[in-house]
Amino acid sequence: DIAGFSSDTASLPGGFMGLVGSTPLVELKSLSHALGCRILAKAEFVNPGGCQKDRVAQSIVEEAESSGLLRPGGTIVEGTSGSTGISLSLAAACKGYKVHIVMPDDQASEKVQLLKRFGAEVELVRPASISNPEHYVNVARRRAAEICENHGPGAAIFADQFENPANFLAHYRGTGPELWAQCG
Repeated sequence: DIAGFSSDTASLPGGFMGLVGSTPLVELKSLSHALGCRILAKAEFVNPGGCQKDRVAQSIVEEAESSGLLRPGGTIVEGTSGSTGISLSLAAACKGYKVHIVMPDDQASEKVQLLKRFGAEVELVRPASISNPEHYVNVARRRAAEICENHGPGAAIFADQFENPANFLAHYRGTGPELWAQCG
């Protein structure tokens, strides 16, 4: 052992999933002063992926696992313009899943590069109306179905961030109770 350090790693958080949540509250002093009341902000940027979408990604992946919808080594497919895809890529890397992200081709190239660096396969599509079958979310839904058709049930999930109850539950079970406890 190095002086002051223990070789016991059992108490360390487990990678991405172990670091999500328990974010601090910070007081916005200038705004609090200007408004005459205490204004607090939840510092979700300290999550490992840099935003609140880490909670959503963790919840979607854990729910898919526990319900048996995603088998080991499967693929998580999502239509996103950025943050959720980044968070899903980090969660997937932690758990050994593949990620296929479908996004509009007018997004910043830095987002695409970051997604690829985190292990995602990125499919760029032309921007389209949500009612169009070629909208990035609709393409992602189709890609997940195609993977399951070719490789069987559980080979892929469509994360479906906008309609997936795991999105809401991430905040109901995590963010909300944290805020309640922190505000006393």
